[in-house]
Amino acid sequence: MKLGEGRFRKGYEIAIDDPVAEFLGRYVTVSTPDRRMDHGPGELEGEIDHLSRDTAVEYLLMPERVMTLEGKAEALHMDFTELIPALKQLFDLEADPEKRQRDQMRAYTYRT
Repeated sequence: MKLGEGRFRKGYEIAIDDPVAEFLGRYVTVSTPDRRMDHGPGELEGEIDHLSRDTAVEYLLMPERVMTLEGKAEALHMDFTELIPALKQLFDLEADPEKRQRDQMRAYTYRT
């Protein structure tokens, strides 16, 4: 049964226009128990049908979640930016045995 025929359906759908759904809907049908994306006759292209309120809310929260992930990725990048020079120093010490021995002597002298 289609909503356009004026009949009631069990449950409800929340349709949201989406450019990814518009592109994919031309070629494939994607369906889960909570969502559906297809290109059927008489239906608008580029919609994701959310078959529950919770899935629609999850979809609408996606931009905030992406922004949070971007922040975490930036923090991780900064951590690696600080870690890489420290690792290079460590590997430089390991590559030169004389320098390693001098540094170990300096550390020993410092402790005593």
